[in-house]
Amino acid sequence: MPAVRNTDLMKGKTYVGIDFGTSTTVVSIASYDENSNLIHTESLRLKQKLPDGTIYSSEIIPSVIAWLNKQIIVGEGASQLKYQLKRGKNIWYSFKMELGEDLGAKYYESELRDIPPFNIRNPKDAARVFFAYLKYLITGYCQENNLAEDISYAVSIPASFEANQRKDLLDALMSNEMKVSKQALIDEPNAAFISYAVTRATEGQPMFVNPNYNSKVLVFDFGGGTCDISILEIGQSANGFFSKNIAISKFTKLGGDDIDRYLTYHYLMPRFLEANGKKMDQFRTNEKKQIASALYKVAERLKIMINKSLSTLTDDYVIPKLKYNGTKTSLESEVTVFTNKGELKQSSFYLTNKEMTEAMTVFLKNDYGKTTRIKGEDEYNSIYSPIESAIKKSKIRKEEIDYILFIGGSAQSPYIQETLKNYFEDSEMLVPSNLQTHVSQGTAIHNLLFNGMNKCLIQPISSEPILIITKDEISKVILPAGTQIPCDTIIIDDLVTSREGQKIVELPICVGDVRKLLFNLKIESPLPSGFPINSPIQLAIEVNTDKMLIARATCMGVVCHVEPLNPFANKELSTEDRAALKAERQANLEAELNGGVPSKQTLIALRMAYNKAGHTFKAAETFELQNELYPEADMYNGIAVLYNNARATYKAIEFYEKALEENPNHKYANANLGSTLRYLDPKRAKECLQRAINVDPDHDIALIELGRIQKSEGDIDGAKEKFRRVYDRYLHQWKTNSLPSYAYGWFASVAEELGEKDFAREIRLSTPGAQGESYYDPENLSKTKTNKLTTK
Repeated sequence: MPAVRNTDLMKGKTYVGIDFGTSTTVVSIASYDENSNLIHTESLRLKQKLPDGTIYSSEIIPSVIAWLNKQIIVGEGASQLKYQLKRGKNIWYSFKMELGEDLGAKYYESELRDIPPFNIRNPKDAARVFFAYLKYLITGYCQENNLAEDISYAVSIPASFEANQRKDLLDALMSNEMKVSKQALIDEPNAAFISYAVTRATEGQPMFVNPNYNSKVLVFDFGGGTCDISILEIGQSANGFFSKNIAISKFTKLGGDDIDRYLTYHYLMPRFLEANGKKMDQFRTNEKKQIASALYKVAERLKIMINKSLSTLTDDYVIPKLKYNGTKTSLESEVTVFTNKGELKQSSFYLTNKEMTEAMTVFLKNDYGKTTRIKGEDEYNSIYSPIESAIKKSKIRKEEIDYILFIGGSAQSPYIQETLKNYFEDSEMLVPSNLQTHVSQGTAIHNLLFNGMNKCLIQPISSEPILIITKDEISKVILPAGTQIPCDTIIIDDLVTSREGQKIVELPICVGDVRKLLFNLKIESPLPSGFPINSPIQLAIEVNTDKMLIARATCMGVVCHVEPLNPFANKELSTEDRAALKAERQANLEAELNGGVPSKQTLIALRMAYNKAGHTFKAAETFELQNELYPEADMYNGIAVLYNNARATYKAIEFYEKALEENPNHKYANANLGSTLRYLDPKRAKECLQRAINVDPDHDIALIELGRIQKSEGDIDGAKEKFRRVYDRYLHQWKTNSLPSYAYGWFASVAEELGEKDFAREIRLSTPGAQGESYYDPENLSKTKTNKLTTK
């Protein structure tokens, strides 16, 4: 406990700590007892209204907002409606992890978009409404319990939250006039360690700090939507106990919700659809998401039940072998989903130990492939991805870590504790008595210490390097990872303009990687002739106590014209991904203005952007939606081709068949369906391919596929004749640079059929790739000044 010399600062105030979680939120208060020189914490049991009007009190407040019968419901009551209402329309959740995204009116169907004071159009609005409700509950609690109503707030956030996410959260707090001072935000792992250390001291069992070397603590914070890793160094100095952050994991989209999602998609949903006589491939992604949403709560409850059952049998972090058996854990819960294929219902669900163990292997991968990608689903990440990220940044070996501190509801899993005990075999496992309230209490203690006593137990650091993109061969690091926050203003004065008459200088600032653009500083010359070559550029940056980046740039006395470009998402993006998200943002904005329906041109632009970015399944579904909203003749084949490219074979067949119902002699649909059915139904495939050739004797794909069927039937000469006809045609187009982009793969395959393997390889290597659009103009970049100045 830090020495307290002046307690006047903390008198007359209530110090609140909010653990704002993806799934649930906890609020605690911290107070100082002058007599015992101890800090006391209490997690507040706050009142929440249920859908039937009953008042329910709990320390756990689900981070969910609902709009039902013209009434706003927040917390447990909203959570109970989570899978009855439509997300983004009349219920909002998981909005914490969407902060910092700039996708416009993401909730374009929101029933509260034009109803003040709520006006929920995007995740930032949802956070604002949620914190308004929290403030109302906290103020009421203080009044009822005779606590000071002068409230100081602090909020815990993932350590890997980037500047744009922090800004959105601070804006949500300030818009509710919630008093936040310096360091209103604290990294969750830091709050967890503070809580654990103070709790141990209060219980008379302070953590042992070796006087001979500095101990390392890895804080493993695994909640509903995040898996955050921090590595702290603690030790003794001349001034007493000290602790500092030495590494923070890279942002990784991973949480307990992802485990629920995997269990749903791979076990519960297939059984749910089978019980209703349906198959997965009969539904579009959005429809599957709707069905999955109704099953997530079931998955979560079964997961918790199995974890608790196995925990009682676990000894010294070792789960018995029955985790591999077929023991069923069952749950009775009525689930009804209305789809375009009719009403789907089921009331009895189960998971086996073996299924749970299989699912967890996806999240416990510890090899090169730590990310699992499955078509039609968001990716799944392993817990070892952020763990190894933090260890690598700390520049220490895992054997040097003395303690593993578990935080967050998902860290209670015996699978998680077992794997980490095996991985960190020399480290001591620290498991708090209540993993869900722990971070909130640490946040309240931080608030009391920092704002009430002017004490900072842990100095925060930057989680990722800040980079600037220049014309140089490698990007320039302007703020290294691990820099203590806040930091003094950093001046970069070795940049110059890169060409004569440069009218605009662009300074793209990135975080962690050149694919994660934070914003683009632009300096515009007031002179028609532009800046001379080698004009000096000065860039000044600083990071404040809440890790907010502040930057300005000047060139020849001209202060930059700043155009902040919030990252569309807190992940690495290609330029094609950026274009897709930009189109998605435009679709959201239009849909909001048009009663939830985007225009035809916007859907076309979105489909093309998805296709260019390689998101062919999304492109196919967008084309299908376009056909539903703006039906035209001869669209089915195009939809089917996109589904086929996305390897959604049965969806492709469905739309090829629709194209042939519309026009039985459609040569492209016949050829494409024949190609798709070559192994599934050879007889039908042959009929379709022959029909395509009857319509167009030179149809390339039909000739190739029919030739392959002939080859499989022993007609080698007939097959070669067809291969040669297509080969000669493609070769002419190749030599005259007129070969269509779709034909490169077919040309290579037919060359192989004719024994020309080397030429086939040459064809494949020359396949044109998509040309991406840059998020900045490379011609406007600066360069690093050298002793030898450029003269032209």
